[in-house]
Amino acid sequence: MFEPRKIEEARRLTAGQRAVVVIMNLMLLAELTWSMYLGQQDPGNLTAVFLRTFIPSAAATLMAARFLLRRMQPVPGEPSEKAP
Repeated sequence: MFEPRKIEEARRLTAGQRAVVVIMNLMLLAELTWSMYLGQQDPGNLTAVFLRTFIPSAAATLMAARFLLRRMQPVPGEPSEKAP
């Protein structure tokens, strides 16, 4: 009934790109945890502390990951890593 969507080979992520995505997700989870920890230290200003710490760090992480993913994107017409 439900089958996975087929993605052509040229549009798949390379191993390096997959590693960047996994590391980005782990960093976002760590930043979220750290921001919540810092926010709970001052319950009266939890929201302000959380937003001041999480938004800039998450934005920097996302921009760096996007830069790396685009930089690691294979060039069309160039031989792939899997070619013998």
